[in-house]
Amino acid sequence: MNAGDPTVYTLYYYPDNASLAPHMCLLHAGAPYQLALVDRAKGALDADWFRAVSPNGKIPAMAVGDPAAGGFVMTEAAALCLRIAEDFPAAGLMPPPGTAARGHAMSWLFHLTNTLQADSNVHNYARRYAATDEAIAQVRAETAARLGAHLGYIDRELARHGAPWLAGDQVTAADYYLLMVAGWLEQFAIPDPPSVRPALRAHLERAQALPAAVEAYRIEGHGPYF
Repeated sequence: MNAGDPTVYTLYYYPDNASLAPHMCLLHAGAPYQLALVDRAKGALDADWFRAVSPNGKIPAMAVGDPAAGGFVMTEAAALCLRIAEDFPAAGLMPPPGTAARGHAMSWLFHLTNTLQADSNVHNYARRYAATDEAIAQVRAETAARLGAHLGYIDRELARHGAPWLAGDQVTAADYYLLMVAGWLEQFAIPDPPSVRPALRAHLERAQALPAAVEAYRIEGHGPYF
């Protein structure tokens, strides 16, 4: 975005949902934004007004500007994070194009969506994948093991490269994304949660102390978890 651009972002959110990482990115970037609560506890995911915004009825969604005046709506949390990073390059949420650091940050962001977040969703919504209590327990046990393996990999990589953040010395959108998903897993109380892994826990403690994370937790009324 150019300096002085009046675009205002509207983030459709619910506390501690997949809207959290984009919320942190908006705060990190200093973007002009407003929040629109989608009260899923009261059935708002299926409300006509929200389906008009997000046809699949999922959080998050984000309006970039006013859709009635040339703006548009985006969905998918990682895509929202990337859009914010692109609109505010000086914020450093993604390193400069063409750099190795950018490649690493993007790799981590998509890795987290395809592994940690995907399996956390199966674990949390196990009743969608199994019909009996016994089968639900099995789904949760198996996905908990997979989640433990994913966390172990992240912990080893952080220990191996020794930098404070996933992509090196600069915090990126991927770090906020990891903080979001790891917070869910800590609350799930899986057998080997993020907090038992030294390098990963140190990363999460640094991340949750970032001003954008502190403010997002305050606004949403939950956390921190490490």
